[in-house]
Amino acid sequence: MEKPVIIDGYAFTDEHMAKQARTEAEGVRYVRAKTDMSKPDQVLNVYQRLLDQKMFQTQIGYHYLKELQDYLLTMPGISSGDIRPIPVAPSLVVDDTSGLTAFWRKRLMRMEHKLRLSLAANLIFVLSILVMFVIAATSGQTTILNYENKIQDRYAQWEQELTERENAVRAREQELENGQDIYAE
Repeated sequence: MEKPVIIDGYAFTDEHMAKQARTEAEGVRYVRAKTDMSKPDQVLNVYQRLLDQKMFQTQIGYHYLKELQDYLLTMPGISSGDIRPIPVAPSLVVDDTSGLTAFWRKRLMRMEHKLRLSLAANLIFVLSILVMFVIAATSGQTTILNYENKIQDRYAQWEQELTERENAVRAREQELENGQDIYAE
Protein backbone atom coordinates (compact mmCIF):
# COMPACT_ATOMS: atom_id res chain seq x y z
CA MET A 1 0.00 0.00 0.00
CA GLU A 2 1.78 3.14 -1.19
CA LYS A 3 -0.51 5.97 -0.15
CA PRO A 4 -2.20 5.99 3.28
CA VAL A 5 -5.97 5.67 3.39
CA ILE A 6 -7.65 8.35 5.49
CA ILE A 7 -10.70 7.20 7.47
CA ASP A 8 -12.32 9.58 9.96
CA GLY A 9 -9.07 11.55 10.32
CA TYR A 10 -6.82 8.51 10.82
CA ALA A 11 -4.23 7.53 8.19
CA PHE A 12 -3.90 3.78 7.61
CA THR A 13 -0.88 2.43 5.75
CA ASP A 14 -1.82 -1.24 6.18
CA GLU A 15 -4.46 -2.40 3.69
CA HIS A 16 -5.99 -4.93 6.09
CA MET A 17 -6.25 -2.37 8.90
CA ALA A 18 -7.78 0.21 6.52
CA LYS A 19 -10.45 -2.28 5.48
CA GLN A 20 -11.14 -3.12 9.14
CA ALA A 21 -11.31 0.61 9.97
CA ARG A 22 -13.83 1.20 7.17
CA THR A 23 -16.02 -1.58 8.54
CA GLU A 24 -15.73 -0.20 12.06
CA ALA A 25 -16.58 3.34 10.90
CA GLU A 26 -19.78 1.99 9.35
CA GLY A 27 -20.52 0.11 12.57
CA VAL A 28 -19.99 3.24 14.65
CA ARG A 29 -22.38 5.19 12.43
CA TYR A 30 -24.99 2.43 12.76
CA VAL A 31 -24.67 2.23 16.58
CA ARG A 32 -24.81 6.04 16.87
CA ALA A 33 -28.03 6.10 14.85
CA LYS A 34 -29.65 3.34 16.95
CA THR A 35 -28.51 4.47 20.43
CA ASP A 36 -30.55 6.95 22.46
CA MET A 37 -27.88 8.91 24.32
CA SER A 38 -30.48 10.40 26.65
CA LYS A 39 -30.85 6.94 28.30
CA PRO A 40 -27.58 6.18 30.18
CA ASP A 41 -28.66 2.61 30.98
CA GLN A 42 -29.12 1.89 27.26
CA VAL A 43 -25.73 3.47 26.51
CA LEU A 44 -24.10 1.32 29.24
CA ASN A 45 -25.75 -1.79 27.76
CA VAL A 46 -24.48 -0.92 24.24
CA TYR A 47 -21.01 -0.18 25.62
CA GLN A 48 -20.87 -3.52 27.49
CA ARG A 49 -22.06 -5.47 24.43
CA LEU A 50 -19.48 -3.78 22.18
CA LEU A 51 -16.74 -4.76 24.64
CA ASP A 52 -18.06 -8.33 24.97
CA GLN A 53 -18.25 -8.82 21.22
CA LYS A 54 -14.78 -7.30 20.69
CA MET A 55 -16.15 -5.50 17.66
CA PHE A 56 -13.47 -2.84 17.47
CA GLN A 57 -9.81 -3.39 16.74
CA THR A 58 -8.72 -0.11 15.14
CA GLN A 59 -8.39 3.47 16.36
CA ILE A 60 -11.81 4.25 14.86
CA GLY A 61 -13.60 1.80 17.11
CA TYR A 62 -11.49 2.57 20.16
CA HIS A 63 -12.19 6.27 19.75
CA TYR A 64 -15.94 5.59 19.77
CA LEU A 65 -15.65 3.30 22.81
CA LYS A 66 -13.73 6.04 24.61
CA GLU A 67 -16.49 8.54 23.76
CA LEU A 68 -19.08 6.18 25.26
CA GLN A 69 -16.89 5.55 28.32
CA ASP A 70 -16.35 9.29 28.91
CA TYR A 71 -20.09 9.93 28.54
CA LEU A 72 -20.96 7.17 31.02
CA LEU A 73 -18.44 8.48 33.56
CA THR A 74 -20.30 11.83 33.58
CA MET A 75 -23.70 10.22 34.25
CA PRO A 76 -24.74 10.41 37.91
CA GLY A 77 -26.92 7.25 37.73
CA ILE A 78 -24.06 5.06 36.46
CA SER A 79 -21.44 3.70 38.88
CA SER A 80 -17.86 3.98 37.66
CA GLY A 81 -17.39 0.37 38.84
CA ASP A 82 -19.91 -0.74 36.20
CA ILE A 83 -17.88 0.87 33.43
CA ARG A 84 -15.27 -1.63 32.33
CA PRO A 85 -11.94 -0.46 30.91
CA ILE A 86 -11.41 -0.77 27.17
CA PRO A 87 -9.13 -3.72 26.39
CA VAL A 88 -6.47 -2.74 23.88
CA ALA A 89 -5.61 -5.25 21.15
CA PRO A 90 -1.91 -6.19 21.00
CA SER A 91 -1.72 -4.95 17.41
CA LEU A 92 -2.15 -1.37 18.63
CA VAL A 93 0.51 -1.40 21.34
CA VAL A 94 3.63 0.23 19.92
CA ASP A 95 7.06 -0.68 21.24
CA ASP A 96 8.99 2.57 21.71
CA THR A 97 12.37 1.01 20.89
CA SER A 98 11.56 -0.49 17.49
CA GLY A 99 8.42 1.35 16.40
CA LEU A 100 6.76 -1.99 15.69
CA THR A 101 3.44 -2.99 17.13
CA ALA A 102 3.36 -6.17 19.21
CA PHE A 103 1.34 -7.87 16.48
CA TRP A 104 3.89 -7.11 13.76
CA ARG A 105 6.85 -7.89 16.01
CA LYS A 106 5.38 -11.33 16.79
CA ARG A 107 4.59 -11.92 13.11
CA LEU A 108 8.13 -10.91 12.11
CA MET A 109 9.58 -13.33 14.67
CA ARG A 110 7.44 -16.17 13.25
CA MET A 111 8.59 -15.32 9.72
CA GLU A 112 12.24 -15.29 10.84
CA HIS A 113 11.77 -18.69 12.50
CA LYS A 114 10.25 -20.13 9.31
CA LEU A 115 13.09 -18.66 7.27
CA ARG A 116 15.70 -20.28 9.54
CA LEU A 117 13.94 -23.64 9.29
CA SER A 118 13.76 -23.33 5.52
CA LEU A 119 17.46 -22.44 5.26
CA ALA A 120 18.41 -25.38 7.49
CA ALA A 121 16.30 -27.79 5.43
CA ASN A 122 17.83 -26.49 2.18
CA LEU A 123 21.35 -26.81 3.58
CA ILE A 124 20.69 -30.42 4.61
CA PHE A 125 19.25 -31.13 1.17
CA VAL A 126 22.28 -29.68 -0.65
CA LEU A 127 24.71 -31.56 1.61
CA SER A 128 22.90 -34.85 1.01
CA ILE A 129 23.10 -34.31 -2.77
CA LEU A 130 26.84 -33.59 -2.51
CA VAL A 131 27.35 -36.75 -0.43
CA MET A 132 25.49 -38.78 -3.06
CA PHE A 133 27.75 -37.42 -5.82
CA VAL A 134 30.88 -38.21 -3.80
CA ILE A 135 29.66 -41.75 -3.16
CA ALA A 136 28.80 -42.23 -6.83
CA ALA A 137 32.16 -40.91 -8.00
CA THR A 138 34.26 -43.03 -5.63
CA SER A 139 32.25 -46.24 -5.80
CA GLY A 140 33.47 -49.17 -7.88
CA GLN A 141 29.92 -50.25 -8.54
CA THR A 142 28.28 -49.49 -11.87
CA THR A 143 25.95 -46.56 -11.36
CA ILE A 144 23.83 -44.50 -13.65
CA LEU A 145 26.65 -41.95 -13.82
CA ASN A 146 29.36 -44.34 -15.10
CA TYR A 147 27.11 -47.01 -16.63
CA GLU A 148 27.75 -45.96 -20.24
CA ASN A 149 31.54 -46.05 -19.80
CA LYS A 150 31.41 -49.49 -18.19
CA ILE A 151 29.30 -50.88 -21.04
CA GLN A 152 31.59 -49.37 -23.69
CA ASP A 153 34.66 -50.83 -21.96
CA ARG A 154 33.01 -54.26 -21.74
CA TYR A 155 32.07 -54.24 -25.44
CA ALA A 156 35.58 -53.12 -26.42
CA GLN A 157 37.04 -56.01 -24.42
CA TRP A 158 34.63 -58.50 -26.06
CA GLU A 159 35.46 -57.09 -29.48
CA GLN A 160 39.18 -57.52 -28.82
CA GLU A 161 38.69 -61.13 -27.62
CA LEU A 162 36.58 -61.93 -30.69
CA THR A 163 39.20 -60.43 -33.01
CA GLU A 164 41.93 -62.51 -31.36
CA ARG A 165 39.84 -65.68 -31.67
CA GLU A 166 39.03 -64.88 -35.31
CA ASN A 167 42.72 -64.40 -36.04
CA ALA A 168 43.53 -67.73 -34.34
CA VAL A 169 40.81 -69.52 -36.32
CA ARG A 170 42.05 -67.96 -39.60
CA ALA A 171 45.61 -68.98 -38.79
CA ARG A 172 44.45 -72.57 -38.19
CA GLU A 173 42.46 -72.53 -41.40
CA GLN A 174 45.51 -71.27 -43.24
CA GLU A 175 47.60 -74.07 -41.77
CA LEU A 176 45.00 -76.66 -42.83
CA GLU A 177 44.88 -75.30 -46.34
CA ASN A 178 48.62 -75.45 -46.62
CA GLY A 179 48.46 -79.10 -45.66
CA GLN A 180 50.13 -78.91 -42.37
CA ASP A 181 49.09 -81.47 -39.87
CA ILE A 182 47.62 -79.94 -36.83
CA TYR A 183 48.17 -83.11 -34.80
CA ALA A 184 51.85 -83.22 -35.58
CA GLU A 185 52.87 -81.10 -32.71
